[in-house]
Amino acid sequence: MIADSFIRVLSVSNSVECVESAFHDFVERQDFKTQVLNMVEHTTLGKICRKGITLYEDDNWSLLLTLDTYTTPSDVATTFSSESLYSVVSEHHYAVSIYSEHDDSLILSTETLPINTRQLKISPNNHAYVFHGAQEKVVVALHNKSVAREVCPYYDTVSGRKIATYSGTHDLERYKVLTGFLPQFGTTAAPYLVKLTKHKVNAIRWQALVELFKVDHQQAKVILIEFLEDPCHIVRAQANATLTQLTEFEKAC
Repeated sequence: MIADSFIRVLSVSNSVECVESAFHDFVERQDFKTQVLNMVEHTTLGKICRKGITLYEDDNWSLLLTLDTYTTPSDVATTFSSESLYSVVSEHHYAVSIYSEHDDSLILSTETLPINTRQLKISPNNHAYVFHGAQEKVVVALHNKSVAREVCPYYDTVSGRKIATYSGTHDLERYKVLTGFLPQFGTTAAPYLVKLTKHKVNAIRWQALVELFKVDHQQAKVILIEFLEDPCHIVRAQANATLTQLTEFEKAC
């Protein structure tokens, strides 16, 4: 049973800054390790879901007991769309490097070293994270459902440059479905696909271009050439490889 006092704190708070101390006190008092060990016999902690066990959820917050296996490449720092708090309840810890960001680039410093911690706060703005190792750990995770960042960049930790982005909302999946529908309407869909090739998320731009080739080859080729100068190096590489293949195919024909 989740402590009523902590739920009251959540009900009047809109940021992890306001609940951080109460959250970690709550996790310590609940002794989740013992509760998990007793679950086999009688303890019911919460509702089983795909991500673990939902301990509490309302319109603003999600509180989970989950197995965290998240990791990143050692040379890539990721950002997040929402703020969260994590508290490890198994015999493990997070190994994480935390970078500051400014004007779409990392602030590189020799003082940015990996830290080991059992309590972690994720801030969606002005911070990027590298998670070292692939250590599984049981954690209590508190997620703020408010999206603070719609487009989340990945950074190269060597150069500090942004190397890609992902959607911090459900837009990516929504646009994937949409772009799959549009070619079925023929050339009338072309202007809408062209507009999507200007989207700020690189995966959406590229998918829109792929679908545009199905309804307006010439317009798609013009945009493909423009993608050679795309701000995302992944899109530039894809565009270069695709243009090479297309040129060879046209010569063969």
